[in-house]
Amino acid sequence: MKLKSLIIFTFCIPFIVVFSQNNESEDTKPEYHDVFLISPVISVQFPGADMAKRFGIGYQFGLAADYKFKANWQIGAEGGFLFGTKVKETDHIKHTLASNGQTITNEGPLDDVNLNLRGAIVKLNAGKGFYFRKSKPNSGLLVKLGIGYMQHKILIDVDKKKTPQLTGNYAKGYDRFSNGILLSQYIGLIKLNKGKFVNLALGFELTEAFTHNARPYDFYLNQKLKETRVDLMYGIKLNWYIPVYFGKTTKSEYYYY
Repeated sequence: MKLKSLIIFTFCIPFIVVFSQNNESEDTKPEYHDVFLISPVISVQFPGADMAKRFGIGYQFGLAADYKFKANWQIGAEGGFLFGTKVKETDHIKHTLASNGQTITNEGPLDDVNLNLRGAIVKLNAGKGFYFRKSKPNSGLLVKLGIGYMQHKILIDVDKKKTPQLTGNYAKGYDRFSNGILLSQYIGLIKLNKGKFVNLALGFELTEAFTHNARPYDFYLNQKLKETRVDLMYGIKLNWYIPVYFGKTTKSEYYYY
């Protein structure tokens, strides 16, 4: 219920702010800029729904490119990698391990088995910024919606030369590789200052992915996993922007690069 309320609130914010800004006259319009934004992306992701049954806290590192039009509309693309060290879903490989949680190598001795989250996200974003002060119209509140693709799996980290039963094609029978369509909602603060070093955005993002197991066979269940999943992630995202300003502003000033 809380997640539904948050999504509804996120969708409503742009309409509220637009209504409050519609009464501006031509003489008082702020000076927007056209800007191409390139930024590294770092975020902390807390899992929900089916994602929380399989993984703990994860992290995302990636790269984003956005174009900000006049009146602060934005479109862009983003890609990133998911990784984490907490895996909750371990029963499906226990039959390959000794009682102490280690695996027997082909040389005889036991070896450690480490399970990790690995994944990737690619998506398109569209959104709008809303200023707090007319003197800084390119900074303020930023709201974005996204659609794209997500995949994730359980990475089985072992010595590949000594433990062939959990590597290569054998690992694919245990890694629960899943993929599918994602939707995302973002709300945060953006700060853009022409000629300044600090240009960034910090906000909250909610991601819903509708995935399914993509492996043809699961060794533990001796069948293909056919159920669909709802993988939720929510967390704090930071973008550090490298802005490229060009074109003319709303006050007909030109910049050349």
